[in-house]
Amino acid sequence: MTVLALAGQANGGKTSLFNWLTGSRAKTVNYPGATVDCALGALRGASFQAHVLDTPGILSLVPRSQDEAVAVQALRNPSALIPESSVPDLVIAVVDMSQPHRPLVLVHQMARAGFRMVVALTMPDLAERRGCALDPVRLSDALNLPVHVVNGRTGEGVPALLESCGRILSNSSAPQAPVLPEGSSQDEIQSDYLWAEKVVEHALHREQVQRKLSFDPDRILLNPWVGFLTFALVMTGFFWAIFAAAAPLQDGVELLFTALADLAARVAPAGFLADLLKEGIFPGFQAVLVFVPQIAILFFMLGVLEDTGYLARGTVVIDRPLSMLGLNGRSFVPLLSGFACAIPAMMAARTIPGRKERLLTLLVIPLMSCSARLPVYGLLLALLFAGNPAMASLGMTAIYLGSVLIGSLACALLSRSLSLPATDAGFQIELPAWRMPMWRTVVISALERTWGYVQRAGGTIFAISIVFWLLNRYPTPEHSFALQAGRLLEPLVAPLGGDWRIAVALLAAFAAREVFVSALAVVFAVQASADATAPLLESLRNATHATTGLPLFTTATIAGLVVYFMISMQCLSTFAVFRKEWGSWRIASLQLLGYVVLGWLLAVGLIQGLHALGVP
Repeated sequence: MTVLALAGQANGGKTSLFNWLTGSRAKTVNYPGATVDCALGALRGASFQAHVLDTPGILSLVPRSQDEAVAVQALRNPSALIPESSVPDLVIAVVDMSQPHRPLVLVHQMARAGFRMVVALTMPDLAERRGCALDPVRLSDALNLPVHVVNGRTGEGVPALLESCGRILSNSSAPQAPVLPEGSSQDEIQSDYLWAEKVVEHALHREQVQRKLSFDPDRILLNPWVGFLTFALVMTGFFWAIFAAAAPLQDGVELLFTALADLAARVAPAGFLADLLKEGIFPGFQAVLVFVPQIAILFFMLGVLEDTGYLARGTVVIDRPLSMLGLNGRSFVPLLSGFACAIPAMMAARTIPGRKERLLTLLVIPLMSCSARLPVYGLLLALLFAGNPAMASLGMTAIYLGSVLIGSLACALLSRSLSLPATDAGFQIELPAWRMPMWRTVVISALERTWGYVQRAGGTIFAISIVFWLLNRYPTPEHSFALQAGRLLEPLVAPLGGDWRIAVALLAAFAAREVFVSALAVVFAVQASADATAPLLESLRNATHATTGLPLFTTATIAGLVVYFMISMQCLSTFAVFRKEWGSWRIASLQLLGYVVLGWLLAVGLIQGLHALGVP
């Protein structure tokens, strides 16, 4: 099978072109370094069959970070991804026409290495607005390569590009293995850039005049003081919108599940199945999925920040504060991605070239409050601020800001204890152009990521709901297996003010954090089987400690549980991804155990402090 490989600088339009060539829906982001691994798809709409390989962005064939090493290795020999393919048959070199100098340097390097290439000029609309559009005929003459202008957002120019690829492949013999450089001297780099400048000057449309915006927003947004204040306001609005806009949608989800539970209770025959549906499956799903609107808005807001180009500006603004903690701006996007999910966030850390900075980022990412914690926080804050959604929203914002503060403190301490040398490469980023978001793409991406969360969490919730229902019902609800296990664990949660029910729910949360909520829902539904359809919040507000008879969810206990979930790393999937990304079981195990113990200690300390102040 023929292999077409896409290569070029980060944020140059490779993934958009890949989506058009293959019909895929790979995520595109207006931020350099968004693609950290290779993607593979089957070519469509062409007269020949081929695999299309999308690679992470690179500026040189001499890699500086792990994601660049992945790209260079795939270009050198893609056999790990495509068996029996030792070299790409054709490389489509993607060149952002709005800023062509650096990608043309890469084209020059690839030509010297012996790659068979065709050039795709992307971002023609931006280049036209900036007055720097290139003439493809002139550029083709200068490069001695076929050149085509394509628009990855609309598909314009893609058929002509594929026709050119087909002609090259049909008239060429098998490609030779490229000879990649081992390194680049300063003279070679300077010579390549001088060559690129001459090529760009030759290929510019003669009627093009460089245009400048009368007002450049970057003058404000990149200012060290005003930019940081603006960034803080944007992030505050970001978190407020997540929780304020989701409230009516959450009410709708709750009403839907309540209606479904009532319908199932009426339709299903009395007995085992009806009890399982009423006390196990529906309470477990409702308790978690009622927070899906918040998660969807989180993904939508992240998509807007990414697509406009503001995310890249945020990395520049936050670089100085992060440098004080031993990190740099490249850590910002993985850390921000951690608010959605720690797993892709850890993969995004591959763009960080320094080993120490990358390890620090991997260690701190689990402290960012991911979307799986949203159901837990939403439940606990609803208990703490009953009937006051404004205070609950402020509490949620405080949790997220607190997680950033805790992550910063942890990073500062860890950076002083790690023996790895820090990199002196500094932080450099090519800012993408400001763009209006492609609203359809942002909405579809948010819906797909939300549906992915539901699919990922749904299976776990379903399994946990059934298992927990069985463990809480048998042999009898009064002497169930769950109760016996909870009694063994109860001494660990007693300092938190909890009883066996909280103990087994915390244990279940190691499967996935949001399972804490569904586990509580099942436990309380079984314990109150006569009124299993009662709202979970009402059951928890009225719950009393199984041993002392005192209220179970007090202010101090709720605050302690919030702190525990902010710090404790209970996600075993995150543990596995850390081990894979860093390659060390020992460090991964220390991270898991350390955060669990630290979360427990700080939660107990907070509860005891509140009790000392007279807070129940």
